[in-house]
Amino acid sequence: MSEPKWFQPAESCQHSTKVKASRFIADIFPVKSEDEIQNYLKLIKKREYNANHHCFAWRLGVHDDEIWRISDDGEPAGTAGKPIYLVLAGANLTNVLVVVTRYFGGTKLGKGGLLRAYGGVVQEALLLLKKKGFTPRITLECICDFEHANLVYRLIETYEAQLRNQDYAGGVSIHLSIKKDRADSFCWDLHELSNGLIKAHPVPPKN
Repeated sequence: MSEPKWFQPAESCQHSTKVKASRFIADIFPVKSEDEIQNYLKLIKKREYNANHHCFAWRLGVHDDEIWRISDDGEPAGTAGKPIYLVLAGANLTNVLVVVTRYFGGTKLGKGGLLRAYGGVVQEALLLLKKKGFTPRITLECICDFEHANLVYRLIETYEAQLRNQDYAGGVSIHLSIKKDRADSFCWDLHELSNGLIKAHPVPPKN
């Protein structure tokens, strides 16, 4: 089965709607780290300081590298953050933060109404969002001696990977970024061509 097509926001986007006098404002941001996410959350809470709720969902990475969080921010459990996240997941959208601000209009919507309102405003916002394709990548570290360094560099070129950094202190440590669906083949070729002397190890992503 081929790797699914993933997307990430190309820029920020905002959309608002009213449901039974309650106003819902969806803000979508491209993000790369949890620190960046926290800064945007503070920005929204400062901008919309009179709002009743600031519910959100965010997502970084894909598959095994994915991390995500949701918040109902005082709404009944499961009625805000979860539907926001499900819209993102259904659209194969990652590296994204969505904050939905609600100004209560005096009429309770009930659990079903809240689910539809929070999910609906995000779905409408995605129609306006400029997106770009996202190819899942993984960072690998190869440790070898000077004699085998050129082998690693040749494979980096063959696999159209990206050299991230290299350290020659006490041997050679090479970090590279490669498409995730090609990482296993790269590791196997490196193992075979070096007669088992070189192995590539995944490097955990930095938050």
